Amino acid sequence: MLFAREGARLVLGDIAEKHARNVIEEIKAEGGTASFLRADVSLREDNERLIDACVEAYGRIDILFCNAGLALPKELPDSSDDEIDRLMDVNVKALMYASRYAIPIMLEQGTGNILFTASKTGLVAQEDSPVYCATKGAAIQLARALALDYATRGIRVNALCPGIIDTPMLRDVARKAPDPDAMWEEISLAQPMGRLGTPEECADAALWLVSDEARFVTGVALPIDGGFTAM
Repeated sequence: MLFAREGARLVLGDIAEKHARNVIEEIKAEGGTASFLRADVSLREDNERLIDACVEAYGRIDILFCNAGLALPKELPDSSDDEIDRLMDVNVKALMYASRYAIPIMLEQGTGNILFTASKTGLVAQEDSPVYCATKGAAIQLARALALDYATRGIRVNALCPGIIDTPMLRDVARKAPDPDAMWEEISLAQPMGRLGTPEECADAALWLVSDEARFVTGVALPIDGGFTAM
Protein backbone atom coordinates (compact mmCIF):
# COMPACT_ATOMS: atom_id res chain seq x y z
CA MET A 1 0.00 0.00 0.00
CA LEU A 2 2.76 2.46 0.91
CA PHE A 3 4.53 2.07 -2.43
CA ALA A 4 1.27 2.70 -4.29
CA ARG A 5 0.57 5.80 -2.19
CA GLU A 6 3.97 7.12 -3.24
CA GLY A 7 3.07 6.67 -6.90
CA ALA A 8 4.49 3.26 -7.73
CA ARG A 9 2.63 1.22 -10.34
CA LEU A 10 2.60 -2.33 -9.10
CA VAL A 11 2.45 -5.91 -10.30
CA LEU A 12 1.88 -8.23 -7.34
CA GLY A 13 2.54 -11.95 -7.37
CA ASP A 14 1.41 -14.32 -4.64
CA ILE A 15 -0.02 -17.79 -4.06
CA ALA A 16 -2.50 -16.29 -1.58
CA GLU A 17 -4.85 -15.08 -4.29
CA LYS A 18 -7.74 -13.90 -2.12
CA HIS A 19 -5.55 -11.76 0.12
CA ALA A 20 -3.62 -10.31 -2.82
CA ARG A 21 -6.80 -9.36 -4.67
CA ASN A 22 -8.06 -7.61 -1.55
CA VAL A 23 -4.85 -5.57 -1.48
CA ILE A 24 -5.29 -4.71 -5.16
CA GLU A 25 -8.81 -3.45 -4.51
CA GLU A 26 -7.58 -1.32 -1.60
CA ILE A 27 -4.88 0.19 -3.79
CA LYS A 28 -7.32 0.99 -6.58
CA ALA A 29 -9.82 2.43 -4.13
CA GLU A 30 -7.15 4.95 -3.10
CA GLY A 31 -6.47 5.84 -6.72
CA GLY A 32 -3.38 3.68 -7.16
CA THR A 33 -2.39 1.44 -10.06
CA ALA A 34 -1.85 -2.27 -9.49
CA SER A 35 -2.46 -5.67 -11.02
CA PHE A 36 -2.15 -9.22 -9.73
CA LEU A 37 -0.86 -12.51 -11.09
CA ARG A 38 -1.10 -15.72 -9.13
CA ALA A 39 2.46 -16.94 -8.84
CA ASP A 40 4.59 -19.40 -6.92
CA VAL A 41 7.94 -17.65 -6.69
CA SER A 42 9.74 -20.94 -6.14
CA LEU A 43 9.18 -21.56 -9.86
CA ARG A 44 11.52 -19.90 -12.34
CA GLU A 45 8.79 -19.45 -14.94
CA ASP A 46 6.46 -17.68 -12.50
CA ASN A 47 9.15 -15.14 -11.62
CA GLU A 48 9.76 -14.48 -15.29
CA ARG A 49 6.04 -14.19 -15.97
CA LEU A 50 5.67 -11.53 -13.29
CA ILE A 51 8.53 -9.47 -14.66
CA ASP A 52 7.22 -9.82 -18.21
CA ALA A 53 3.81 -8.60 -17.03
CA CYS A 54 5.42 -5.53 -15.45
CA VAL A 55 7.39 -4.65 -18.57
CA GLU A 56 4.37 -5.26 -20.80
CA ALA A 57 2.14 -3.05 -18.64
CA TYR A 58 4.55 -0.21 -17.87
CA GLY A 59 7.40 -0.53 -20.36
CA ARG A 60 10.05 -1.03 -17.66
CA ILE A 61 10.81 -2.45 -14.22
CA ASP A 62 12.33 0.02 -11.78
CA ILE A 63 11.96 -1.93 -8.54
CA LEU A 64 12.15 -5.66 -7.96
CA PHE A 65 11.03 -6.36 -4.39
CA CYS A 66 11.35 -10.04 -3.45
CA ASN A 67 9.25 -10.22 -0.30
CA ALA A 68 8.01 -13.84 -0.15
CA GLY A 69 9.31 -16.12 2.56
CA LEU A 70 8.77 -19.23 4.65
CA ALA A 71 9.85 -20.15 8.17
CA LEU A 72 10.76 -23.55 9.59
CA PRO A 73 10.89 -23.60 13.41
CA LYS A 74 12.58 -27.00 13.71
CA GLU A 75 15.96 -28.38 14.64
CA LEU A 76 17.92 -29.72 11.67
CA PRO A 77 17.44 -33.47 12.42
CA ASP A 78 13.67 -32.91 12.48
CA SER A 79 13.64 -31.11 9.11
CA SER A 80 12.61 -33.23 6.16
CA ASP A 81 14.15 -33.11 2.69
CA ASP A 82 10.94 -31.60 1.33
CA GLU A 83 10.90 -28.87 3.99
CA ILE A 84 14.53 -27.98 3.35
CA ASP A 85 13.99 -27.90 -0.40
CA ARG A 86 10.88 -25.73 -0.07
CA LEU A 87 12.66 -23.16 2.09
CA MET A 88 15.62 -23.03 -0.26
CA ASP A 89 13.28 -22.67 -3.24
CA VAL A 90 11.22 -19.81 -1.78
CA ASN A 91 13.80 -17.99 0.34
CA VAL A 92 16.86 -18.27 -1.91
CA LYS A 93 16.30 -19.64 -5.42
CA ALA A 94 13.32 -17.35 -6.03
CA LEU A 95 15.59 -14.34 -5.46
CA MET A 96 18.08 -15.72 -7.96
CA TYR A 97 15.42 -16.50 -10.57
CA ALA A 98 13.83 -13.06 -10.33
CA SER A 99 17.10 -11.13 -10.25
CA ARG A 100 18.63 -13.11 -13.09
CA TYR A 101 15.68 -12.23 -15.31
CA ALA A 102 15.29 -8.59 -14.22
CA ILE A 103 18.93 -7.53 -14.31
CA PRO A 104 19.35 -7.51 -18.12
CA ILE A 105 16.21 -5.36 -18.40
CA MET A 106 17.51 -2.94 -15.77
CA LEU A 107 20.91 -2.79 -17.48
CA GLU A 108 19.24 -1.84 -20.73
CA GLN A 109 17.25 0.86 -18.91
CA GLY A 110 20.42 2.06 -17.20
CA THR A 111 18.83 1.97 -13.76
CA GLY A 112 17.04 -0.28 -11.30
CA ASN A 113 16.59 -1.30 -7.69
CA ILE A 114 16.50 -4.81 -6.26
CA LEU A 115 15.41 -5.40 -2.68
CA PHE A 116 15.27 -8.71 -0.83
CA THR A 117 13.44 -9.31 2.41
CA ALA A 118 15.99 -11.23 4.48
CA SER A 119 15.84 -11.30 8.30
CA LYS A 120 17.79 -10.49 11.42
CA THR A 121 18.42 -14.26 11.45
CA GLY A 122 20.64 -13.73 8.43
CA LEU A 123 22.83 -11.58 10.69
CA VAL A 124 22.50 -13.36 14.05
CA ALA A 125 21.36 -16.94 14.57
CA GLN A 126 18.41 -18.11 16.63
CA GLU A 127 17.58 -21.45 18.17
CA ASP A 128 15.46 -24.08 16.42
CA SER A 129 15.69 -22.43 12.99
CA PRO A 130 18.92 -23.55 11.30
CA VAL A 131 17.45 -23.95 7.82
CA TYR A 132 15.66 -20.61 8.00
CA CYS A 133 18.81 -18.88 9.26
CA ALA A 134 20.84 -20.41 6.44
CA THR A 135 18.42 -19.20 3.78
CA LYS A 136 18.33 -15.66 5.16
CA GLY A 137 22.10 -15.53 5.37
CA ALA A 138 22.19 -16.59 1.73
CA ALA A 139 19.75 -13.81 0.80
CA ILE A 140 22.01 -11.21 2.42
CA GLN A 141 25.13 -12.48 0.71
CA LEU A 142 23.35 -12.62 -2.64
CA ALA A 143 22.33 -8.98 -2.22
CA ARG A 144 25.88 -7.96 -1.32
CA ALA A 145 27.43 -9.86 -4.24
CA LEU A 146 24.95 -8.44 -6.75
CA ALA A 147 25.48 -4.95 -5.34
CA LEU A 148 29.20 -5.22 -6.12
CA ASP A 149 28.61 -6.62 -9.59
CA TYR A 150 26.35 -3.75 -10.62
CA ALA A 151 27.52 -0.82 -8.48
CA THR A 152 28.83 1.07 -11.51
CA ARG A 153 26.04 0.01 -13.85
CA GLY A 154 23.04 1.75 -12.37
CA ILE A 155 21.56 -1.07 -10.29
CA ARG A 156 21.39 -0.96 -6.49
CA VAL A 157 20.78 -4.12 -4.47
CA ASN A 158 19.96 -4.21 -0.76
CA ALA A 159 18.48 -6.51 1.86
CA LEU A 160 15.87 -5.64 4.46
CA CYS A 161 16.41 -7.53 7.73
CA PRO A 162 13.27 -7.44 9.88
CA GLY A 163 13.41 -8.57 13.46
CA ILE A 164 10.38 -10.03 15.18
CA ILE A 165 7.47 -8.50 13.28
CA ASP A 166 3.76 -8.94 14.00
CA THR A 167 2.82 -10.76 10.80
CA PRO A 168 0.41 -13.57 9.87
CA MET A 169 3.41 -15.91 9.49
CA LEU A 170 4.55 -15.19 13.05
CA ARG A 171 1.04 -15.58 14.42
CA ASP A 172 0.81 -18.95 12.66
CA VAL A 173 4.06 -20.04 14.34
CA ALA A 174 2.75 -18.86 17.72
CA ARG A 175 -0.51 -20.76 17.29
CA LYS A 176 1.46 -23.99 16.94
CA ALA A 177 3.38 -23.39 20.18
CA PRO A 178 2.38 -25.34 23.33
CA ASP A 179 1.39 -22.05 25.00
CA PRO A 180 0.76 -19.41 22.30
CA ASP A 181 0.06 -16.55 24.71
CA ALA A 182 3.21 -17.22 26.71
CA MET A 183 5.28 -17.40 23.54
CA TRP A 184 3.86 -14.10 22.29
CA GLU A 185 4.65 -12.34 25.57
CA GLU A 186 8.12 -13.84 25.71
CA ILE A 187 9.15 -12.74 22.22
CA SER A 188 7.68 -9.28 22.73
CA LEU A 189 9.57 -8.68 25.97
CA ALA A 190 12.78 -10.06 24.46
CA GLN A 191 13.02 -7.05 22.14
CA PRO A 192 15.08 -4.10 23.40
CA MET A 193 12.12 -1.80 22.71
CA GLY A 194 9.80 -4.18 24.58
CA ARG A 195 7.47 -4.74 21.62
CA LEU A 196 7.27 -6.35 18.21
CA GLY A 197 7.80 -4.43 15.01
CA THR A 198 5.00 -3.72 12.55
CA PRO A 199 4.71 -4.34 8.81
CA GLU A 200 4.28 -0.59 8.34
CA GLU A 201 7.69 0.05 9.91
CA CYS A 202 9.25 -2.44 7.51
CA ALA A 203 7.45 -0.81 4.57
CA ASP A 204 8.85 2.60 5.52
CA ALA A 205 12.40 1.21 5.48
CA ALA A 206 11.82 -0.67 2.23
CA LEU A 207 10.50 2.46 0.54
CA TRP A 208 13.55 4.44 1.62
CA LEU A 209 15.99 1.80 0.36
CA VAL A 210 14.55 1.88 -3.17
CA SER A 211 14.07 5.66 -3.24
CA ASP A 212 16.41 8.33 -4.61
CA GLU A 213 17.09 9.39 -1.03
CA ALA A 214 19.13 6.18 -0.71
CA ARG A 215 20.90 6.57 -4.05
CA PHE A 216 24.35 6.04 -2.46
CA VAL A 217 23.21 2.95 -0.54
CA THR A 218 23.90 -0.48 -1.99
CA GLY A 219 24.98 -3.83 -0.57
CA VAL A 220 23.37 -3.02 2.77
CA ALA A 221 21.65 -5.50 5.10
CA LEU A 222 19.46 -3.10 7.07
CA PRO A 223 18.11 -4.38 10.41
CA ILE A 224 14.57 -3.29 11.28
CA ASP A 225 14.60 -4.97 14.67
CA GLY A 226 14.12 -2.50 17.50
CA GLY A 227 17.78 -2.90 18.51
CA PHE A 228 17.85 -6.71 18.68
CA THR A 229 21.08 -7.14 16.67
CA ALA A 230 22.75 -4.46 18.79
CA MET A 231 22.69 -6.73 21.84
